Amino acid sequence: MVKNSKGFTLVELLAVIVILAVILVIAVPSIMSTITESRKGALASSAKLIASSAETAYISNQTLGIEKTLTCQDVSNYNETEDYTCDLQIEDGKAKVTLIGKGKFEGMRVCSGTKEDAVAIEKNKCLVPTLSFSRDSWATIKAAVTAGDTENYHVGDTKTIELGELGTHTVRIANMSACPTGASALASETACGFVIEFADIITTRGMNSTGTNAGGWPGSAMYDYVNGTIYNALVSAIGDIIIPTTVVSGSESGKTSNYTTEDKVYLLSTREVYGKKGTSNQIYFDGADGDTITRQLDWYEKNGVTTSSNINAIKRYSANLGWWLRSAYSGDSSSFYTVINNGNYYYYTARTYYGVSPAFRLG
Repeated sequence: MVKNSKGFTLVELLAVIVILAVILVIAVPSIMSTITESRKGALASSAKLIASSAETAYISNQTLGIEKTLTCQDVSNYNETEDYTCDLQIEDGKAKVTLIGKGKFEGMRVCSGTKEDAVAIEKNKCLVPTLSFSRDSWATIKAAVTAGDTENYHVGDTKTIELGELGTHTVRIANMSACPTGASALASETACGFVIEFADIITTRGMNSTGTNAGGWPGSAMYDYVNGTIYNALVSAIGDIIIPTTVVSGSESGKTSNYTTEDKVYLLSTREVYGKKGTSNQIYFDGADGDTITRQLDWYEKNGVTTSSNINAIKRYSANLGWWLRSAYSGDSSSFYTVINNGNYYYYTARTYYGVSPAFRLG
């Protein structure tokens, strides 16, 4: 018996390929949609579980007389390496959870979900402005800044912060403009990116008890205090989320070059407060007051602060009080610049007690 060895014709093979392609065109979107909906469901379920756990913990704390602001970390296994960032708000015992997806949940968000009702939707369809600098947790703020999701944050937005023995203070967003790059890049990062500064004065101290500006900002006792005591208080209040910043500061008399350090917390400089609106606004005895060194912070520029219009540079302690800048006065070997109590600038010997009002960056 002779077997028929005839195979498929080219036309038949092409027909099969076309049929398979049509099946794929129909099936793949359906499969992807199913996967997407499954992930949305998982994200929504996570929000409901966190909200339920938060309300249970809240009731328990109230019963035991414990005053504590609960976070997602307190009531779940959530951490910042998970597939979403988490913000928890509790009002009158009702928990609301906002999850911003990343990783496999990228592009998804749960807006103010509760234990009864939480829906995951696409990020660009979330019409509820869930982010607010004044009420968001610091973990949420950090995550939003890192992801570039800061459309609901604005220069000048404020937030209270508890610093333990240093008391309760107010911080504000002082800058959101990105650092310039290339030929126009700045030597100092202190007025670039997401900068938060204290809007009031934390305490009063001298820059150096010996009354010298030798070594400039990094050589001062104030440097150690700000990057020690104040930084540690910040970490206790907001977590270890502050990024290192390249800080350039002016030098004292007899020095020809500026100082460069990597700091977590720093005082502002003359240029960052007063800017440069023409030669007449330049502060000649600050060696770091140059166009390629640093720039004016967005908040001071927005509020029109210059050397001749400076009421918005005033900060409060128990009353209006001057506050230290990191800029050494290069005209002598004993002084640093300050913002004095009327908003103008001047220089005082390093042993003078003036206000401490630093800044730091997130990113």
